[in-house]
Amino acid sequence: MNVVFAVKQYISKMIEDSGPGMKVLLMDKETTGIVSMVYTQSEILQKEVYLFERIDSQNREIMKHLKAICFLRPTKVLHKLSCHLPRQIQNT
Repeated sequence: MNVVFAVKQYISKMIEDSGPGMKVLLMDKETTGIVSMVYTQSEILQKEVYLFERIDSQNREIMKHLKAICFLRPTKVLHKLSCHLPRQIQNT
């Protein structure tokens, strides 16, 4: 099986399952590289993903009008970060 094709299909399925509307793709250091290897920016823009954000970014704005799709590797550090995200969203 072609690995690039498989990863592209996986990401496509995540995006499609989120439904129609504007989306933000939240990624970590590893998954950012994965996405950039299989998709061009224009390809992913056609799927209504308008913002790409690192989960460890300190200057994140709250944008309630965007649907968040999280593509993260399961690490202890990311687990701690992702546990705080729902609280940040609810407090705005």
